Amino acid sequence: MARKVIRGVPVSPGIAIGEIQILPDAILYEKRHISSSEVENEIEAIKNASATVCGSLEETSANIPPNLSEYHDVIAAQTELARDARILDGAIARVRHKKICAAWALSETIEELASLFKSMADPYLSERAQDIKLIGKCLGSALGGCAAATRNDLGGILAAYDLSPAHVLKLKLDGIQAILTVEGGISSHTAILARGLKVPALVGISSLFAHARNNATAIVDAFRGQIILDPDASDLEKYQKSLNHYNLFEQNAKDAAKLPAVTVDGKTVKVRANIDNLRELSALPNSGAAGIGLYRTEFSYLGGELPDEESLHNEYCAIIGSAGSQKVIFRTLDVGADKILPVQEALHEPNPALGLRGIRFCLKKEDIFVTQLRAILRASHGANAAIMLPMVSTLAEIAATRQLIAKITADLASNGIPHAPNIELGVMIETPAAVMISDAIAASCDFISIGTNDLLHYLMAIDRNNRHVAYLHDPLHPAFIRCLKQIIDSAHKHGREVSVCGELAADAAGIALLLGMDIDALSGSPRFVPAIKHILRNLNSRDCASLARMAMDEQDGEKIKKLLDELLHDSVDTRLRFIIH
Repeated sequence: MARKVIRGVPVSPGIAIGEIQILPDAILYEKRHISSSEVENEIEAIKNASATVCGSLEETSANIPPNLSEYHDVIAAQTELARDARILDGAIARVRHKKICAAWALSETIEELASLFKSMADPYLSERAQDIKLIGKCLGSALGGCAAATRNDLGGILAAYDLSPAHVLKLKLDGIQAILTVEGGISSHTAILARGLKVPALVGISSLFAHARNNATAIVDAFRGQIILDPDASDLEKYQKSLNHYNLFEQNAKDAAKLPAVTVDGKTVKVRANIDNLRELSALPNSGAAGIGLYRTEFSYLGGELPDEESLHNEYCAIIGSAGSQKVIFRTLDVGADKILPVQEALHEPNPALGLRGIRFCLKKEDIFVTQLRAILRASHGANAAIMLPMVSTLAEIAATRQLIAKITADLASNGIPHAPNIELGVMIETPAAVMISDAIAASCDFISIGTNDLLHYLMAIDRNNRHVAYLHDPLHPAFIRCLKQIIDSAHKHGREVSVCGELAADAAGIALLLGMDIDALSGSPRFVPAIKHILRNLNSRDCASLARMAMDEQDGEKIKKLLDELLHDSVDTRLRFIIH
C-alpha cells in the first residue's frame, strides 16, 4: 500500500511506531477498497471466517449438557447460516466485482439479506432477520483471525471502533503501544484509559477503517494528531529520533517528580493521583503524588458478579496501604451511562447518561451501596481516607448517604468491628444543578471536588463519546469558567478544600486558570503528576489570579485561550505544555 496520512483528535500524548492490530469487533466496521491482487486473500478470509464460526459452534454443541439438549437445534441452525451460500457467495461476489474488503462485502450482504427477511409478511420469516444479523457479527469478528471473546492478547497499535470499560476488562493491555478509535472524545473512557496506560491515542478518526489494515506498519503522532500508514524510510528515521527525544524528556520530568508543588510566589497546591485499579498502584510512589485524589471504585463491579464486602475490603486496604499516611479519596460506585451493570440493563433506560447513575443508582440499590460503604469504613480504620459522592444534584442525596453511614457505623461498633468512626464525606460536583446550589452543598459536606469532564458535557449538552459534537468540548468556554469560579468561591466561603480531578487538572492552560481561581488541589493520572507539579513550580499565582479575573469578564473563548497562551509562553516549557495537552 502507498503511504497515507489520516488525522484524528489527540487525547493522550506520545509517539508510537508499530503494527496495527484491529480489535476483532472493529473488523465489522472496516470499509476499504482493495486492489486486484488482494481479491483472493479477501475471499479466502471470508471462507476461513465461515469455517472458524462453524467450528466454534460445533464445539459449543458438543459441550451442551443433557438438560439443555433442545439447544442442539438452535446451534445447528446457526451453523447452517454460517455456511449459507446466500451469505458467502453474495459477499464473495461483492469482493470480486466491487473490489471492496471482506468486512465491507460481508456487511453489505448481511444488511441486504436481513432487510429482505424483515420485510416478509410471515412473522416467523421476518424474525429470522435478527438471526442473520447475529451470524453476520460472528463472521465479522472471525475475520480478525479468531473469536472476539477469546482474543485478549492484542498488542501493537490497537485500532477499534470504540473502547468500552467492558473491552478493557477483557483485553491484556501490556503490549499495547497506542490506541486509535473511530468514536470518542477528549475525555472519553478511551482517552482516560490511554493516559493511564501511558500510551499515545487518537480518537474521532472517521476514516480509520477505510485505510487501516491488520499488521500494517504505522506511526502514531499524538502531538500533531496524525497517523502515517505504511511510512517510508524517511518517516521511520525522523520519528524514531523524535521518540527517543520524547522518552528522554519524560524521564527528566519524572526525575523532578518529588520536588514540592510550590509556585514562584510561594503558594502550595496539593497534587494527587487518580487511580482506576490496583495495577496502577506501582506508579504511585515515583509520581510524587500527595495521595490519591480519586479512586474509581466502579471497575471492580464490571467483571460479571458483584463483589462482596470482603473482596472490596481487601482491595480498599491495598489502596490505602499504597498511600501510606497520604490521603485517599474513594469515589463511591459510579455506574450508568457507558458503564452498565447487569442489574441496570434490566432498566432499559432510553438515555442512561441522564438516568439512574452515580449516587442515584446507589441510593436506589441500597444493598449494593451498603456493602461498599461497609468495606470503605472498615478499610479506613486508622487511615487518612474519605468518601466522595458522584453525580449529586440535591441536598437530599447527601443527607440520605449520611444517614446510611451513621447506621452502618453504629452496626460496626455494636459488633466490635474496627472502622473509621468519623470519615469525611465529600461531593463531586458534575451537574449544573449542583453548581447552582454549590453554596448549600459546601455547607453540607466536608470537601468538594469538581468533575470537569462530566460537568462540561452536561453543561454543554454533549455526549462525551460523540465525535460529531467534539468541537463543543471547550473547557475555556465562558459559561464553564464561571461555573468553576462559583464552585471554588462557595467551597472557600465555608472553609472547605476544593479540588479538580477531571482532565482540566492535567492541562497547562487549565492549571494556570485554576491556580488563579485559588484552587487547593489538583488530581490527575500518575503519569501526569510530575508534569502538573512542574507547571505549578513555574507559575506565579498572582499573575494567574489577574488573568482569571480577565477571563471571567471575557465573552469569547478564543480570547481566553490567547490570554492563557501569553501567560504560559514565558513561564512554562513549551514542550511540556504540549505533552500535557
